[in-house]
Amino acid sequence: MFRILHGLALPMAEFFKKSMTVVMEYPHRAKTFGETKTQRSLSPLVSWDEVSTLMPFIFGIRYDETNFNQVSPPMNLPPRWKNFERGRVLVSMNTTHENSSPTIKDSVEANTKRSNEFWSNPYPSALIAKEQTDLYFETFHGISRDGSLEGYKYEHDSLILPYLPYFSNCREFDSYIPFWAIVESSSMCKLPGVTVNYPEDWWRRKIPPLPHQDDIKAIGPLNFMEFYPIADWCERKLHCHYEENLSAPDVIPRWFEADSGVTLFSVIRDPIDYFDYTGRDSVTIGHGDGGGQRFIHATQQLQTFIPAKVYRSPAFNVEGGCTTACFPRKVTLDISYQQVDIHTKRIVQVKLLFDKFDKNASDDKYELQIKFYALNYQELVIKFAFSRGLFLLLFSQIGIGTVITAFAYWIVIRLTTSLENPPSLRITKFLSLIFPSAFGGVILGLIPISFVTASLYYLLKGHMYLGKWLVLPTIPLNYSDVGIDPDHLQFTRQGRTGFAFLSMALASFYFTSSMFVPNRKLKANPSNITLHGEHSDKTVAWRRCNLIYSSILMGLFLVVIVEWSFWGSFGTYIWEAIIFMKFLSMVVGSIVDAQLGEALLSAPVMTAMGLVQGIVTMSANDFMDFLLSYIVGFGFLIIERMYIGPLQADFVTWVVDTSSLAINRMSRIFNRPQQESQEGTIIGESLQEENNETLEPLLGSFASYSCDTLSLLYSPFIMVVIMIFQDETEITKMYGIKEADMEYYVLFAIAIIPFQIIVDVLLHNSLELLHGWKILDYLEYCRVRFFQREVSWKGLENNAMDECIEESLRSIDHVCFSSQYYMMNTIHVNGIVYFVMGVEMMARANYNLFADPAMLPIFATVVVCSMTVRLLMIWLGRLAGVWRVRPEKRNWHEKMQIDGDANIDQLGDIHTTSHDLFQMEIRMTEDLFRYKFLQYNRSWIINQLPNLLTPRITQRSRPYMINQLGRVLGSINADISSDSDGDDDIEFDIPTLHASTRTMLRNWLTKASRLLKLRRIVQPLIQQSRGNECQVCLSRNLLQVETFYTIEQMDEMFLKEYGASDDQLDQVLWKTFFRKMQMYQTICLPCIQERKRKHDTELLNDDKEEDMGPDIAGQPEGLNRTSTVIMAMWHAKARAALEYEHSVNHD
Repeated sequence: MFRILHGLALPMAEFFKKSMTVVMEYPHRAKTFGETKTQRSLSPLVSWDEVSTLMPFIFGIRYDETNFNQVSPPMNLPPRWKNFERGRVLVSMNTTHENSSPTIKDSVEANTKRSNEFWSNPYPSALIAKEQTDLYFETFHGISRDGSLEGYKYEHDSLILPYLPYFSNCREFDSYIPFWAIVESSSMCKLPGVTVNYPEDWWRRKIPPLPHQDDIKAIGPLNFMEFYPIADWCERKLHCHYEENLSAPDVIPRWFEADSGVTLFSVIRDPIDYFDYTGRDSVTIGHGDGGGQRFIHATQQLQTFIPAKVYRSPAFNVEGGCTTACFPRKVTLDISYQQVDIHTKRIVQVKLLFDKFDKNASDDKYELQIKFYALNYQELVIKFAFSRGLFLLLFSQIGIGTVITAFAYWIVIRLTTSLENPPSLRITKFLSLIFPSAFGGVILGLIPISFVTASLYYLLKGHMYLGKWLVLPTIPLNYSDVGIDPDHLQFTRQGRTGFAFLSMALASFYFTSSMFVPNRKLKANPSNITLHGEHSDKTVAWRRCNLIYSSILMGLFLVVIVEWSFWGSFGTYIWEAIIFMKFLSMVVGSIVDAQLGEALLSAPVMTAMGLVQGIVTMSANDFMDFLLSYIVGFGFLIIERMYIGPLQADFVTWVVDTSSLAINRMSRIFNRPQQESQEGTIIGESLQEENNETLEPLLGSFASYSCDTLSLLYSPFIMVVIMIFQDETEITKMYGIKEADMEYYVLFAIAIIPFQIIVDVLLHNSLELLHGWKILDYLEYCRVRFFQREVSWKGLENNAMDECIEESLRSIDHVCFSSQYYMMNTIHVNGIVYFVMGVEMMARANYNLFADPAMLPIFATVVVCSMTVRLLMIWLGRLAGVWRVRPEKRNWHEKMQIDGDANIDQLGDIHTTSHDLFQMEIRMTEDLFRYKFLQYNRSWIINQLPNLLTPRITQRSRPYMINQLGRVLGSINADISSDSDGDDDIEFDIPTLHASTRTMLRNWLTKASRLLKLRRIVQPLIQQSRGNECQVCLSRNLLQVETFYTIEQMDEMFLKEYGASDDQLDQVLWKTFFRKMQMYQTICLPCIQERKRKHDTELLNDDKEEDMGPDIAGQPEGLNRTSTVIMAMWHAKARAALEYEHSVNHD
């Protein structure tokens, strides 16, 4: 080669004729030509008349300065400028493996010297560098045009190579292995050997490794039936030598010592032509010639460059560890591509697999295995090789499949339901009641979260756009450091970002705790405060702290789940992991419910766990496994929603009852009759509770559904956050997901939302058929209650919780599953997820927050930003009228007075209450209408009682209900007696009235009737006099009208003025007199109750002062031992006398 290159063999040229064959190869399979061939003109320095020739296309190799700093530079960096003085040719000594020629290595010292100066300008100025570039036709440079006097600048940070870097001494290629030459050799490319995956009768063996152009068949987005392409398949093995000094480790890891995930170089996925490679616009010299770097800088899409990442998992099997001075003897370059059409290839993935490690520094040999093959349809889908439109279609098909499955399940339940009158399929009604509040609440929750997160991004990563860090560049990592170490810059940013996320999580916990546990100031009946303790300051503070404490514990537990998902085999067992986590969530849910005691407080904590479970499914081996895991989760969702959830409480109750019965049988073995009676009572009560308990299971099921819906709507947001902070969280890196591929996960999370909502609606309809629940009626009831709230924030309503519901479910029923419920859940769930992400970032960076001087500034910035955004959102919400209490949305039946009279709200104001509604209200509150309604609807009312009464009501108010129901049933037919009626009740005789007594009662009845009639006549006048605000506290809620004179006083004044008349009352005269003499006061109900409480307190204090005297005022009155014994004896004798008298009368 030396003789040929320098012309020493020129005199012997005649001897080579007819005895030597020269084969000239060129790239021709990366992008072939159809009927129209792409051509270019030759340079005038090569061809005077600039003849045309075919345009070659190659897969370029991108090598950056970033790769240079992470891994020691390759030994085969390209020569430049004057090194090409004899011609722009990369000279190699090509010998085969069988040749006995000795291996000649390049000088390590010379390469090191050249590497240190590679990225800098070797000439005094950029203008001189431009002249030398034009002279030697240089392409590996960083010269570009600018506005300086010289007109050029030199900024070299990347280049395009035509060969593979690092593999610097291989037989057949020597220092430079052209990518096209190694995969386009028809004589050297082979198919894979016979293995289990590629048997001897494999269909591809009938076709050559490099098929004829006419036989090539591409796989497009719609060719899923054909599945396998017919394209180039090249596998070959090269024998290489390490040129590095193996016995002398470098400061920076060498390429064969790089960790898994490190990128050595990148491959441009689409073939580039002559002009892309040279950075020129023509074959002649131009002012804008920028070399290969110009194409790299002009490319904005990162997915254009496919990283060649290292995988060295077999190194873990080496005893004593395998990091430095540990050498792989087998290196596999695995390159997979997509046959876009019959003419074009596109690189999809490049992997460098290291295997067969040892520590023998005296042996410099290794094998380079090349694999170049086309992916089939399934592999292309997994690698996201197709356009987003195809994946939207795929996601839509998956969503439609889930909807069809849910609809088929509803049909089965509809055909097998035991309900006498099963409800029809109602989709639009459910959607109108479920989706707006959920979607609106999540969006309202994400708005402040996005603002604060964006502020954190600007604070911590703003240098990427502004070139500075605000105040952070002056703050070192540790108190002992003088400045920020550039080597620790990434870890510093990662740790501080994690602490910022942790601070934001704590701020979210603080703000949302006051939303979940508001401090209600009850003005009515303060005894409730001391007896129940629900609204005392200490109880409120304890409940808030308990919620924050439980959220932090759940965050730490979820950190363990995330760390578990980083396990290398987690993706292999992804389905088993999903099912395990589903059952684990049930156990953890029971613990959380026991700790918090309220379903409302447990909702965000368990939602965060379900959300993290969805995130860790991204650790599946590939996207197909991720989709399959979603399908498995969907099937488990149906089982959990329809059977496990509703029957879980019954199963626990059954276990408890069975255990109780077993214990009773063992303890009362000698009293069998009483035992059987008690067993029958217990079984009867359990059956009654099972038949009547309908609201609590419905609430529990819908609360669980609301958590799933929140997780569904929130998932796209947190995936975007993971994408933005992917370098800090390292979640995508640990899961092996590329940045471009993460977009498809987000796209799937968004595309599946409408289908999942429809599936949920179908499951709600199925629940109504299977369990007989009235979910739609309950949701309508919740919506009405939310619209008719008295204050903007539903949680601040006083005395509004339904005590008939189980105590742990009252608070979640109180918030009515409104947009406020979803908003505060979104913020709190985000806090737990940010807590997990913050801990993960800090752990990955080995960050010690207490040693960081920036800890307090970051924490203060987060707190101030959070408070500012909170105040801003409140101001904007009030300005926009969000959650404003609208009186026009309150129905007429909510304006009833306690005494049953009509509440006429501004009769003349047509904007609040129309005249028709007023007349309807008057008619419906009359006694005649009520009696008629009761007469014609007694049976219907009785039939509705099981749906209105829960077991808690029957247990809490059993005597009262028995009395009232007895009256109702007795009123149906008083002549029919019940066999179950007992004769043990005391019956009172009707007394005989004297003439004077009857006269007195008749006079009282006449006067009472007159007063009621007088009040009914002037009632509209009283209601019209109600003002718009309370005259005591200026409140606009719960307004009432008080008259200065009572009806009795007005009647006395009227009789004195006009005298008594036996004729019919003159209503016009009475109204005129009442309008003239009466005065009014508008006051709210809380003020009335506060006034009554103060009056009662004054009466009690006056009684104590009169009874106890001034000496013992304020002292508690107690009984001595003798008085206590006397009172107890008297109480016992009185009870015995009553029981004796009752038994005598019964006999």
